Amino acid sequence: MIDFDHVDEETFPQPLPKKEGGSRTLREIWQQAYDRLSDEDKRRILLVYVTPSGHGLKVVFMADVAVGNLIDNQKAFSAKLGLNPDEACKDASRGAFLTTRQDIIILNEKLFTYENEDFGKKYNDLYHAGKSQPTLNFAESNDDNTRLSAVQGTGENQQPVSGSDGENVRNAEFLTYNGVPYTKIIEAWMEGVNLENNRHNTLVELASHLRYLIGKNAKKIEEVVMQLKWVQDLAAEGENVSSTVSSVISFRYNEHMPKQMKEALQKVGACQQKTSESANAEDDIYAQLPLDKWADELQEMAKVYPCMKELFLNAHPHKLPAILFSSAALFGTLMTRAYYHFWYDPEIIRRLNYCIFIIGDPGAGKNVIEKFYFKIADPMIQADQGLIDAVNRYKEGRTERSTSSKAQKADALKRPVVGIRVHPARTATGEFIRHMQAAVENIQGRNLNLHMFSFDSELDNVTKNNKGGDWKDREILELKAFHNEQDGQMYANQDSMTGMFNVFWNFIYTGTPYALHRKVNQRNFGTGMSTRLAVIPLPDKGSAQRHPQVDPNANETLRTWAYRLDRVEGEIPIEPLNDETYDWQSSRMEIAEFNHDKADRTLLKRIPYYGIGVSLPYIMMRHWDEWQESKTLTMDDIDKRLCRLAMEIQYKCQQFFFGEMAFNYFADQNKEFVVRRRTTRYDECYRKLPDEFKTQQMMDTFNCSQPTASRTILRFVQDGIVERVSHGSYKKILQELP
Repeated sequence: MIDFDHVDEETFPQPLPKKEGGSRTLREIWQQAYDRLSDEDKRRILLVYVTPSGHGLKVVFMADVAVGNLIDNQKAFSAKLGLNPDEACKDASRGAFLTTRQDIIILNEKLFTYENEDFGKKYNDLYHAGKSQPTLNFAESNDDNTRLSAVQGTGENQQPVSGSDGENVRNAEFLTYNGVPYTKIIEAWMEGVNLENNRHNTLVELASHLRYLIGKNAKKIEEVVMQLKWVQDLAAEGENVSSTVSSVISFRYNEHMPKQMKEALQKVGACQQKTSESANAEDDIYAQLPLDKWADELQEMAKVYPCMKELFLNAHPHKLPAILFSSAALFGTLMTRAYYHFWYDPEIIRRLNYCIFIIGDPGAGKNVIEKFYFKIADPMIQADQGLIDAVNRYKEGRTERSTSSKAQKADALKRPVVGIRVHPARTATGEFIRHMQAAVENIQGRNLNLHMFSFDSELDNVTKNNKGGDWKDREILELKAFHNEQDGQMYANQDSMTGMFNVFWNFIYTGTPYALHRKVNQRNFGTGMSTRLAVIPLPDKGSAQRHPQVDPNANETLRTWAYRLDRVEGEIPIEPLNDETYDWQSSRMEIAEFNHDKADRTLLKRIPYYGIGVSLPYIMMRHWDEWQESKTLTMDDIDKRLCRLAMEIQYKCQQFFFGEMAFNYFADQNKEFVVRRRTTRYDECYRKLPDEFKTQQMMDTFNCSQPTASRTILRFVQDGIVERVSHGSYKKILQELP
């Protein structure tokens, strides 16, 4: 029997009615498939009917011993029909779920008397031994000829799967890695391995190593290892091979392929030899990101949005996403006096928060970010200069007091209260907090903290300063900055600020992949820093130009818009962006839920904030006149597309840099926090009680006295485990004790 599920849904884009219309459509599909068969194959069909769902077909046909076992026959006949079978149906046992007479398409009376003795002689013993795996390789292709050619050459001369030919099974020979059968690779891997009293551990290690060749495909790994004689023996002795392989899939990946597997590949010549051209293409790790697509869209948007053209001038197209995110963070930080309401918890005032890492290899041209920093952040830098001078005068005055008796008689020095906003990596915690609490302005009757800002061209400088005393608890402040969460301090030190405060701090750091790994890795992934970060790659592409393009007005344009955005204040209406971010996230959350993918759900949760944060400064510039006149922003599809593009870039980069970490985080969590239920004698006694029981049965089962039985039953009733039916008679509500 072959089971074809959801045939109409696979064949047509829209699901068809389940009843009469669906059946007619299935009959048409079947007729097309049936017409492909030869007259001889048509005579092999005994029964065809529409499944009760109205969307599937079941086909019963006579097996050909020359083709192979039952599964071989299923796949070969499915290939001839051009339909995809449900691989869970391995024999005719599913025929018990039959349908009505009107849904039967073909019925051959031979069905009731047919028997194939030759097939039974050849395969019955193998099936009884549990060896029902397919013995043929079937190439996956949508082309009918290809699918048919995959089973050519089968016949009586082919040897079936058996315990005696484990290392030379044809099915495993067809499964290859770089053209070398897995059986040969495993044979080389097994050299020097002692299987005596060590088969289970060897199976675990082998399956773990095969992941580096096959991937996280438990079914395929099981198919490969089940061809080995010693694994078949292990399964015959009661080992659950499928469960063992599935458990291995969640093991943590090492950065490199295990040495034992690498040596095995070298022995059998399975190490892929690359030409210099292909090696260069594959060595570009960023090639898996759609950088060309993003570049095309950004270059189109540069025709619409102010400053983009000036920022993208002379930049390689693949560097545009990094320039977009870093420049948006700079412009958005200047808009620190503005706020908005997000669709999640709309009563909360949201600020434009940015945690940006631009990651590229040494010499990749990360200095372009620093160049734009000095141009765009000029309003903050200039405003800080007078405050820095005041602090330096105060420090010089204190120095004079300690060395001059005349200065000691002067009026007491008062520490200046200054809200310096730009902070380097070498900043003391106390100074940072003091400046952050002082940087407050009253905006339309509401006190708003202005954002602190940090830029560093070397991420390592930030990471290493955190190890010393220059910036204590820096990582906690970084974590809390993204949502402006509350922190506080109460130290005995008289110079330190005492009290609670919220963290308002944006930062942009550039660095290498190694610096990123030191900052965020598998060990600290669970802190949540990774989902707060926007880590954007800056590929080492393009070359320095002898005569680059020059726009004499570019610097003035950037400066003009920087000072304009520095004056933006109050609430910004962003309802169209709220709709866009909600729709984008919810659609992808549904897919993650469907896949039971906790890692993907985690990476998706904070992406809408960057969709708004990256697009809003440019949308503000585009609709500047309207904002100046009415404090509104009439957004169109172009603005929504910019928001969506920012989310797509952030999402893909999150998956690229942190996807594997997120997967391993939940895999390790599931492995470490497994609750193992242990059945106690008390549980067993409760299980032995009938569904309705009396007190005497309780006494007999638990071997206890009447008072003990009564107290136990009373507790069961109070806990909702059993209910009272009548005096001395009770009924189970739960079949198992909680």
